Amino acid sequence: MKNQFKNNFAFRPIILGRIIYMNAAPVYYEIDKCPKLDWLKIVSAPPSILNNMMAKNELDISPVSSIAYAKHQDEWLLLPDLSIACFGKVMSVILVSKKPFEKLDNKKVIITDKSAAAAELIKLLFSIKKIKPVYETRPIQCPDEIKRYAEAALIIGDKALKENWHVHFDHIYDLGEMWLELTGLPFVFALWAVRKSFADKKQETVSLIIKIFNISREEGKKNLEDIAKKASEILGIDIAICRKYYELLNYNLDSMQLKGLRTFFDKLYHEKILHQKVHLNFLPTPDP
Repeated sequence: MKNQFKNNFAFRPIILGRIIYMNAAPVYYEIDKCPKLDWLKIVSAPPSILNNMMAKNELDISPVSSIAYAKHQDEWLLLPDLSIACFGKVMSVILVSKKPFEKLDNKKVIITDKSAAAAELIKLLFSIKKIKPVYETRPIQCPDEIKRYAEAALIIGDKALKENWHVHFDHIYDLGEMWLELTGLPFVFALWAVRKSFADKKQETVSLIIKIFNISREEGKKNLEDIAKKASEILGIDIAICRKYYELLNYNLDSMQLKGLRTFFDKLYHEKILHQKVHLNFLPTPDP
């Protein structure tokens, strides 16, 4: 299996993005175990940074926020059957608030600068309920800072998992649960995309990367206990929380998730948050 990772290419290394948070670990499980490869360079960063790097042609293939794909659908193609999604509770994308959700009209809500999909989802949920907060995008350091500057804040990733937010705020809203309640569908936070210009020139290379991702993800699914243990040690989170978290995530992109994704885009368009309709353009599935 590892032989598939050992390929030499007579051009610059493929630049591959990776979400820096623990949610991406199962997809990169087998890739992480391989020795450094001279034909592959991995760049780890928060989702918003990866989105920007893809938009600037600084990455060839990367996980991107679903909303970033919507804005770059003419420039990027989606890798098939690969995502970070949830069906209901997600744990790592939450709104912490001093007040009930419905009482945040005209109140300041801090939007994390680390994720685009979560930011647009919370705006959509407010818009559907005809609630108009005052949004401010800024880095989020600690609960006390949020309390000083705002009524509520959107928290994502490892920070959402590490802090006991219930101690600091009366109201905690899991956005995965809110989306399920609204639509009855999964929510897709991240997709893997390749730049069209790269895919057109390097079709065989992209097909190989897809195969590698599929192998790596399937091995990751088989070794979630090992992944949870490592995440627990690195982040200082109880291993039971890590196990539960990984059990909630899904890394495929099946028909239900596609329906959830299209529903998200349609609702964003209906609420005039997105100004164009979105079409999902995939690379062909590579032969086994």
